[in-house]
Amino acid sequence: MTISQKELKKSKDLVEKLLKVNGNKYNDWLHQQHQQFIEENQDLILQALSAFTGQEEEEEEKSEPKVAEQVSVRPQSIPVTQN
Repeated sequence: MTISQKELKKSKDLVEKLLKVNGNKYNDWLHQQHQQFIEENQDLILQALSAFTGQEEEEEEKSEPKVAEQVSVRPQSIPVTQN
């Protein structure tokens, strides 16, 4: 589904106002949303990095840490490229 710039701006303005009423800043909230999405897709990110470095999935399964031992990856910034 493609969202028009007008719809996007309307939604953003509403969210900004709601956040402000609650004492939050839009950019802080947006950053939190990005981090949550990255964490939810951490397995995919790790698989892609493993494929990029040439590691096989079998090696990962053998040395995969237990859930309690997994470390959350939180990059400081992610460069965005537009096509």
